[in-house]
Order: sequence, then C-alpha cells, then structure tokens
Amino acid sequence: MFHPKRFCNMGTKILLLLCLIAWGHSNAHAAGFIVIANKSVAESTLTRAELQGIYLGEKVKWNNRKHIKIAVLEEERTLKDFLQTVLGKTPSQFDQHWVRMVTTGKASMPPAFTDSQQLIDFVARTPNAIGFVASGQTGDAVKTIAIK
Repeated sequence: MFHPKRFCNMGTKILLLLCLIAWGHSNAHAAGFIVIANKSVAESTLTRAELQGIYLGEKVKWNNRKHIKIAVLEEERTLKDFLQTVLGKTPSQFDQHWVRMVTTGKASMPPAFTDSQQLIDFVARTPNAIGFVASGQTGDAVKTIAIK
C-alpha cells in the first residue's frame, strides 16, 4: 500500500545519494588535469573564461603582449576532461572549431601530443607556451597555472 511519508523518506534518500554522486564526480573532474605554462609566462592564475579564450584562439596574447602558443594533449581521457570542463566541447567539436580557424586563415593548428612528457617538454622549451596534462604529471620544468 502507498504511504506518502514512506515515499518522501525514500525520495530524500535517493536525492541525497544523487547529490553525493554528483559531488564526488565534480571533485574527480576538477582533479583530472592541470594547466601548465612555460616559466616565461607571468600569469600564475587564469579565469575559466580566459582559458576558454586561449583554447578557442580568441585570446592570443598574454598580458605582457607576448603571443600565446597553445599545445594540446591528445590522450583521450585528459583531453575529454579538459575540453568538457573548460570549453564545454567534445574533442570532435574542438577539432571542427580549429579546422574552421585554419581554413579561414585565422590561426594555425596548435601542436598536439599523444604523450604527456612530450607536451611538457614542448611547453618547457617554448617561451609563452601553455598546455594541459593529467594531474600529477608536471615536474619542475614548467609552472602550474591555477584556474579561478
């Protein structure tokens, strides 16, 4: 037999469980990648909007007027996490965006790396470069950029 009070208690428990799952997912999401930059980059923090602008080719210069050189990690899990969190795009949508940028002459394709260490090495030796890697893979050759 249907009992409204019993139904509400069960509904509350389900809602609480869903909140805990969502909270856990968002914390795991935040820890999935780290934004890194060459040590020549003066900025140590960026807003999500600034990072979005950089990876969409809209913000092309740092505050010191030096040209930003972006790098992309093609490792599937980190790429998906970064693109979804920062740009709200899938890897396919991101590729399409950059193909349009290149074909219209607005930008050249950013270098892409399949290996985190290759991307870290590129960022470390390229002044004004920025990239992203999975959490815990930075080392001392690059600086970490905090996202506000």
